[in-house]
Amino acid sequence: MSKKIKLLIAEDSAVVATLLRNIFTSDDNISVIGHAKSGVEAVQMTKELKPDLITMDIHMPRMDGFEATRQIMTECPTPIVVISSYANNSEMDTTFKALNAGALTVVQKPEDVLSEGFEQSRHHLLTTIHAMAEVPVIRRRKISLSNVDTDTQTLKFRPKLKIDDVKILALGSSTGGPEALYFMLSQLPKNFPVPIVVVQHISDGFLPGLVKWLQTKSKLNIEIAAKEGQILQPGHVYFAADHQHLVIKQEKHPVASFEDSDTIEHFKPSVTRLFSSLADSYPKQSIGVLLTGMGKDGAAGLLQMKNNGCYTIIQDEKSSIVFGMPGAAKNINAHCEVLDLLQIPNYLNQMLTKENDDD
Repeated sequence: MSKKIKLLIAEDSAVVATLLRNIFTSDDNISVIGHAKSGVEAVQMTKELKPDLITMDIHMPRMDGFEATRQIMTECPTPIVVISSYANNSEMDTTFKALNAGALTVVQKPEDVLSEGFEQSRHHLLTTIHAMAEVPVIRRRKISLSNVDTDTQTLKFRPKLKIDDVKILALGSSTGGPEALYFMLSQLPKNFPVPIVVVQHISDGFLPGLVKWLQTKSKLNIEIAAKEGQILQPGHVYFAADHQHLVIKQEKHPVASFEDSDTIEHFKPSVTRLFSSLADSYPKQSIGVLLTGMGKDGAAGLLQMKNNGCYTIIQDEKSSIVFGMPGAAKNINAHCEVLDLLQIPNYLNQMLTKENDDD
């Protein structure tokens, strides 16, 4: 029998706290050991009770969820799952600040038990709790944008495709992805020579807030792909929208298209569907990067890309919050390279910078 997960709820609303407690106690492998009604209490109770995981509300009295997360990750590192509402813009901004401070992921605040989507949200929340409770965290697990290991700056690659052939870069991520993307996109130059397309698994409604947050540190133009036939421009980043697969077609320039087909590995949009479209449309002319995330979405698509002569990279286990997706790709040998997250932007810059041709 597996050890029970000791869980601390940080939530100032008695109604929401009761709902969360009922959800968690319905699982025999979760034990709710405390309820903090403010950020100050969350920090104190984490030190005293030493939970395996904390669910963190954002708007709380005396100290909000961001500051509570920051202090916990500094003083007593513990896995944190943010429970947030995308309907509140200020709450969404603080939510992504909490992710950057060390929270592992964000889950939409469950609605009333009588709502249509309650059972699905309950299942997603419990699945997330079980996965995140196993994630090792360290003090201040935040990536410092100003303290990148200088060793990564001298990394040299051995290209397996002609640099001039690359037409598009695709990224796929899930749990831990927002922070990984925050770092990666901040390190790429404004004149990045190809368009970037992204599938990020995230709770419904949070994508606009993610795009807004990522734009605060990136010189690239970041948007949600929303127009059928949209021409994809260099120096721009295009995210797949909720509930539709993003596929890329080859015309004079890469073009976005959308599919309302079945889910793949339980996801729509799916990383695999994006990658497979590039394998078909841009063989030997595209790069696929599979980042941190639960499950195995993206692995099969990355293998298709590799088999069609594309260049494929996976994030390594050490730098991944969850090694599920890149690990699944590694298991089927879908990668050309395995890289630490801190190395990937520099690697891409070298691969796509003309000055490197003579190295």
